[in-house]
Amino acid sequence: MSKLLRYVTLMAIAIFLNSCGASKQTQTRTNQLITSTIDLVSVVNDQVKVDINISNIATDTISYQLPKIIPGTYSNDNYGAYIDNFQAFDKEGNRLSTSKIDANRWLIQSAQKLDKVSYLVNDTFDIENTHEVFSPSGSNIDKDKNFILNLHAFVGYFTGLKERKYKLLIKHPKQLTAATSLIKAPLSQATAQDPYDVDVFNINRYADVVDSPIMYSVPDEVSFKVNDIEILLRVYSPNNIHTAEKLKPEMERMMRAQKNFLGDINSTKKYSILLYLSSLASTDATGFGALEHNTSTVVVLPESIPLDRLNEAMIDVVSHEFFHILTPLTIHSKEIHNFDFNAPKMSKHLWMYEGTTEYFAQLFQIRQGIVDKNTFFDRLLGKINSSKRYTDEMSFTEMSKNILKEPYKSNYANVYEKGALISMCIDLIIREKSNGERGILDLMKQLSQKYGYDKAFNDQDLIKEVTDITYPEVGEFLTTHVIGKTPINYEKYLFKAGLVFKDVTVPTSYFIHDQQPYITGSEENNQIFFIPGITYNSFLNDLGIKGGDILVSINDKKYTLQNVYDLLKDPNQWKEGDPITFKVRRDDEIVSLNGTVSIPTLKKKMIQPIPTISPLQARVLKTWIND
Repeated sequence: MSKLLRYVTLMAIAIFLNSCGASKQTQTRTNQLITSTIDLVSVVNDQVKVDINISNIATDTISYQLPKIIPGTYSNDNYGAYIDNFQAFDKEGNRLSTSKIDANRWLIQSAQKLDKVSYLVNDTFDIENTHEVFSPSGSNIDKDKNFILNLHAFVGYFTGLKERKYKLLIKHPKQLTAATSLIKAPLSQATAQDPYDVDVFNINRYADVVDSPIMYSVPDEVSFKVNDIEILLRVYSPNNIHTAEKLKPEMERMMRAQKNFLGDINSTKKYSILLYLSSLASTDATGFGALEHNTSTVVVLPESIPLDRLNEAMIDVVSHEFFHILTPLTIHSKEIHNFDFNAPKMSKHLWMYEGTTEYFAQLFQIRQGIVDKNTFFDRLLGKINSSKRYTDEMSFTEMSKNILKEPYKSNYANVYEKGALISMCIDLIIREKSNGERGILDLMKQLSQKYGYDKAFNDQDLIKEVTDITYPEVGEFLTTHVIGKTPINYEKYLFKAGLVFKDVTVPTSYFIHDQQPYITGSEENNQIFFIPGITYNSFLNDLGIKGGDILVSINDKKYTLQNVYDLLKDPNQWKEGDPITFKVRRDDEIVSLNGTVSIPTLKKKMIQPIPTISPLQARVLKTWIND
């Protein structure tokens, strides 16, 4: 979840400062620029040099810090841990005394003399086995090839000065250009003879620095318009396997469908999709997904994925991030609006920020004809099943407020499962009570009209406001199942649309069913193993596969994480009735599992209509999924 833009007028600043008894001199100092220079040309030992220029500090000491946490990650990542050789200087170039306070903060003495701080930045991509920074929120330094500048990993802030304006200067090789939603200033300090360029960006405050990722690479990009929104898609594929032009048709189709779904909700004029495709090398990114921002998203996916699967992944991942322009980027609490990067207070409402966003990312696909209703229903069932892996009796608001600590932290991923299902239930309640005339999207539109980028709601007031806008039954649901700890009976709410669960046997794939794989990998030892605690298909059951088995080979072809996509493709060549041998490592022994190829099936629940549906149920179903 990225920080929202909040512009404060000079009059408001003056009123605030006067109310605090500030002098005119202090006010002038507060409005002066902080200049940040990032050198992407003189990269040494895989480190980038950063200089931060500042002047007119009124205090004897001041601290400089990089974020401990950023919006949207819900984890303490300590970006200061990747900083080396931190130094401070006066205007004559003399060193000022500094000391490191903690992982992210440095205390600078004689701050009234301060002219510049300087340090080296290490990237996170090539050491991902040593930390838990999610790749799309991390950084990449690959000299003369690619730079992922999530700016919170490069630029910090001075205590008390987060509202100062920033001038960002980026010195970069000429062959690498910037992909970003930031507007480049018509100014460069480089000459035509220089082997580099210098991009200049003016940024309103530190929260907007964090909200403005940049990718430098040899340009492979396309642009297109969706209504009045300009979309930029930049792709970095190190082995040139994928291009922006090949991805454009599905991306454009998807984003047009999203905009049609949202209707008149409009919060940005430019949106940038920065896609980094990992080579899966040991020094490359391994955390796949995306991180949203107000006007952009950073996406990391494996380069080896086939184009059709890449398109599917981009639809799922990017659609989720784009819907964040509604919440929390437009509708958000004061905890998010005034986010503290080093001591954050978390909001209670992840059920809305992430849950409603994920629900919309699925709902728009059925409403806009991207998927059929059986696929949509299967995805809902997948979320119901996945949600049961987490603590179902946990209060969602309590979990959200305490998401940075256990036992809540380990339940975070449930915001994408049960969180989305919470929104589904609210949607169905509203549709039933309104005879299909309204749904949860109407609720979100009303909230966005009342609030917005510049206006946050009180965290403790949201449930009451949602109830007032909708129906008492919505308030009862939220009180019982979101604030309270009572598990949800999903069939009760699906029945409002004339739907029930039925047990059926369906065909499936050999190693994955819908979005639920039977296998996963261990990056530490490059192994593939079968996920414990799940139901396998008939083929794997007949072979005798057990949870935790490490796959060694199939018919003597060895499989590791390096060729995992072969494992998904090779079964296309198998013929029913042919002999087959899996070799797996089980309890430190190699076990051969012999059998014959058969068509895999799976016994599962499905969402299906009841034989006789009432007029109201039919109305709810039709307005819900356009059936």
